[in-house]
Amino acid sequence: MKKNIKRAAAEDKRYTADKVSLRECLGIFKNIRLPWGLMTAGVIFALLAAYATLQVSSFSGSAVDASGDIPVREMVVYVITSLLVVACTTGRHVSVNWAGEKINYALRQKLWHKIIVTKQSSYDLDGGESMVSRVTTDCDYASRFYGTIANIAGLVISTTMYLVGMYQLNVRMANYVLLFIPVSILLGAGYTVLRFLVGRRTQAKLAAATAYLVERTKDLPLIKTCNAQKREIEEGREYFKAQYDAQLRLGFVTAIATVIDSLLQMLSIAVPFLVGAWFVSEGLLTIGAVVTFNTLFGNVKTVFNNLIVYAGDFKEANGALARITRFLEVEEECPDDGQEIQAAAQEDISFQQVDFGYTDRRVMKQFSCRIPRNKVTAVIGTNGSGKSTLFKLMTRLYEPQSGTILFGENDCSVYSLHSWRRKLCLIAQGSPMMAGTIRENICYGRADQVSDEELLEVAKLSHVYDFVKDLPDGFDTVVAAGGGNFSGGQKQCIAIARAMLSKSDYLLLDEATSNLDVKREKDVMEAMDRLMKDRTTVIIAHSLSTIKNADHVIVINKGELEMEGSPAQILEQTDNYLSKMMMRRPEVSPAN
Repeated sequence: MKKNIKRAAAEDKRYTADKVSLRECLGIFKNIRLPWGLMTAGVIFALLAAYATLQVSSFSGSAVDASGDIPVREMVVYVITSLLVVACTTGRHVSVNWAGEKINYALRQKLWHKIIVTKQSSYDLDGGESMVSRVTTDCDYASRFYGTIANIAGLVISTTMYLVGMYQLNVRMANYVLLFIPVSILLGAGYTVLRFLVGRRTQAKLAAATAYLVERTKDLPLIKTCNAQKREIEEGREYFKAQYDAQLRLGFVTAIATVIDSLLQMLSIAVPFLVGAWFVSEGLLTIGAVVTFNTLFGNVKTVFNNLIVYAGDFKEANGALARITRFLEVEEECPDDGQEIQAAAQEDISFQQVDFGYTDRRVMKQFSCRIPRNKVTAVIGTNGSGKSTLFKLMTRLYEPQSGTILFGENDCSVYSLHSWRRKLCLIAQGSPMMAGTIRENICYGRADQVSDEELLEVAKLSHVYDFVKDLPDGFDTVVAAGGGNFSGGQKQCIAIARAMLSKSDYLLLDEATSNLDVKREKDVMEAMDRLMKDRTTVIIAHSLSTIKNADHVIVINKGELEMEGSPAQILEQTDNYLSKMMMRRPEVSPAN
């Protein structure tokens, strides 16, 4: 039981630091117009703020020595200099943040472009959520890379000036007091590392307990039927005890860290004053000089404390840059590479010995078929047989791993993606809708301007006008998220209208007529018939009427061609998928 806990914890303890070199970091910002003006302004503001702070500190010491007898002119200079500190500090923060946001904006545009042109295979491998995370969270962290560098540069400038001021006051006192800083850093770094290690171990124990709970709650029926309740209660107690012990250790380390931190804070105040009192008693410094010295030392200490914070930011930024770097390396589509297809060209599309598989499974095996031009081809097969994959290969979202897809006598890969996809139009099940208006959804994908007359014509032919005319905003009605303010049939009609505007020669219908509401079913089918006229149409079929009305039928079984021919030829066979389906399924169109 304890071995299980240790094993689970060890698996979660694995830590891989994502890092990139400075050269790789700079490569990420290639082709991005960096805000050099704002970046330079940030450095200048940091320099001016440090100089003004130095002058204010010096004036404070002089004021103490003067015992309140300060000329009005010097008071005015003091106020102006203090305001300059505030103004320059604000200017530095504004410049750095503004530059960071500009970089963030440009970087997000670059990554969004990358997502759009990324090959579908890379998208599926990395995952949509992961890619979105690159654009959102990682861009935020990556933009901090500049901000962190700028802040560190500002701190270096400030520290240098403060140290110069301290050594100008008294070299010996500066040497004595500054010895406190490395001691403070070592102690602080020590308990920070210790807290990190203990915290990571605690997280590992928590992850192990969580994994145990998730696994066991899924298996409650098995636990109960096997009468293993007592065993699991005891094992759960072991997991929770391990987590309890780890939490106690973390609490103890945190308590020690709090004590050390408080002690360092007190010493950072006491040490300079004690040394200063000694030097005053020896006549080496005035009280005003000690005040100035302590002020400068306080600024130096603040700088080093900020460095610890910026070090954490730098680590996060570096990890984000590493993930972005890997993402920018994924393979892209090149839409314009290749030959153009003549607008009027219509040819048979043939699969020849095509092999294809996703990362986790092989889908097509030596698959061959022919899709005749100007005909209606129905594709049937069981779930997972490769029907949707056929469409993905036809639209070239994926390329065959072996074999060829021919357009007439030519390999379709010789044509540019842009030219090829202009010939095809896909209407998928559910007809997803984009954010925007009905007009924008219908015209989506058209490179040229669509006139109101052309829009109205396709709207009437597709039966979109039947429901749009009753809407207050007509074609300018805003589409809710996912098209939630429209029925399934209405969304299909909009998709059909978009397909009509595309004027594509090849129509791919992926379960396009399934799950229709009864009210719109007739309209959708009528619009679909109009759309299919004079087009090469490929339908993933689920209703028997669709199959019977097709000119050509392709039967796929486990990624292989089982049968191909006319509906009559297929029906002659009694031991194939189509015949079995006809015997057990009624000829009724599905409805919501």
